[in-house]
Amino acid sequence: MTQHRLPPLRSLLKSTDVEDPVNVYVHRPLAYAFVWSIFRTPITPNMVTFLAMLFGLASGCMFVWGSAGAMVAGGAFLWISAILDGADGILARAKSLQSDFGRAIDGSADSIVAAFTVFPAFYHIWVTYHRPWDLVLMVPALVLTNVHLTVYDFYKEQYLRMTRPERSSTAEDPEKVAAMIDEAREKGLVAYLAVKVILHPYLVTQQRLMRWMNPAAMGFMDAAEAGDERTAAIWRRHNLGPMRLWTVVSLAPHSYLMAICAMADRLDVYLYIRVFFMNAVFVIALLWQRRATARAVEALALSAPFVATPGPAEADREAFATEP
Repeated sequence: MTQHRLPPLRSLLKSTDVEDPVNVYVHRPLAYAFVWSIFRTPITPNMVTFLAMLFGLASGCMFVWGSAGAMVAGGAFLWISAILDGADGILARAKSLQSDFGRAIDGSADSIVAAFTVFPAFYHIWVTYHRPWDLVLMVPALVLTNVHLTVYDFYKEQYLRMTRPERSSTAEDPEKVAAMIDEAREKGLVAYLAVKVILHPYLVTQQRLMRWMNPAAMGFMDAAEAGDERTAAIWRRHNLGPMRLWTVVSLAPHSYLMAICAMADRLDVYLYIRVFFMNAVFVIALLWQRRATARAVEALALSAPFVATPGPAEADREAFATEP
């Protein structure tokens, strides 16, 4: 049911625990102001998603153009795109229009913006400096940034599922998403492609990655069904620290740091930040998270009646133990 009055910003945020400070104190208030200006209009969340994508595409065009003025405009367009990327979710929650299909479309738009800004940024760095080592660094920057964002997204959704299940997405299991494909087809070509081509393959890859990086965390895919206030408190106590660190390698810092470097016409600096600083943060967060997950598992095991779904490694061991 559509709201007639825009709810307060805090009630529309998923959780400040899973977002970096710039996103919380700069992007979200600006996104909320934009939503306030369009709340009583027929504009839908998907329209805002499309607008964010257009600004992202315009940013990439400016990077290819490459003049001083174009780089300032490109950085500004990328930053606006990042702000609007949060506005669609705020509008959806304000009007009670949020859905897994909307999430799939939003994620697809993010992927398109990433492709149409990162590759033009690489092009601009090369034509500006012609440094062979920049070409070498572009490969790990591209691959590992995708890993960073994928892992952050997993822990963000898991944290929400364990602490604020009403704010988490229900489409995190590849099997459940696969079951959505036929329904997505009925909703139109955009929703169908977003679910089948983007969301489902993404979640399959994400789960494979997490089984390798932290198999113990996979035991909590459906744990929210058995969660309560005590479960949420235990999970928050052990996982808040690493969750805050994961936000450093999330999409928001990628967008605004890249935008700032673009406006200064030093996208090469962002390349170095991405390869060296962000990967150092990622390694620290990964080690911290594995320890936090183990401690949370131990604490929850002592907190009846909580029962976690066995992770892949545990399930394999249990199956082996029951064989005659």
